[in-house]
Amino acid sequence: MNSFTEWLTGTSLSQLIQTTSWAIPGIQTVHIICLAALFVSALMVAMRVLGRSWHEHSDGQVAARFMPVIWTCLAILLLTGALLISAEPGRTLFNTVFYIKVTLIVLAVTLTLIINGAARRGTIGGVHRVMAVTSMLLWACTIVAGRYIAYN
Repeated sequence: MNSFTEWLTGTSLSQLIQTTSWAIPGIQTVHIICLAALFVSALMVAMRVLGRSWHEHSDGQVAARFMPVIWTCLAILLLTGALLISAEPGRTLFNTVFYIKVTLIVLAVTLTLIINGAARRGTIGGVHRVMAVTSMLLWACTIVAGRYIAYN
């Protein structure tokens, strides 16, 4: 892992990000804005699944409205996250919290996919409501883990 992080730190992309004063704050800003948009969109779907909002729309309509935002934001988050890792790979890749965050993301995305599928089919049940609450907790923990990485 040491040789990989040394190689990555020495790449021209990493060097560019490290030496451009606005690069890391700019990338972090886009990352945080997309995270907020993803979280709110997932929250809207979860609230509909829980019967707490969007009463005039079906589960499928709400999922169809917000899932494109979730996937677009997730793609941007993966890109900006990769850029942030490339800027400081040693700090990130040797941090246990980073791997916890990745695990939380995989679990949250999995639940989001399951909920989305059930919402589009109109087959939301009790287990999906539990998944909706769990997914929101996972997304919130992802945010906390991401912030913790910055200070760990």
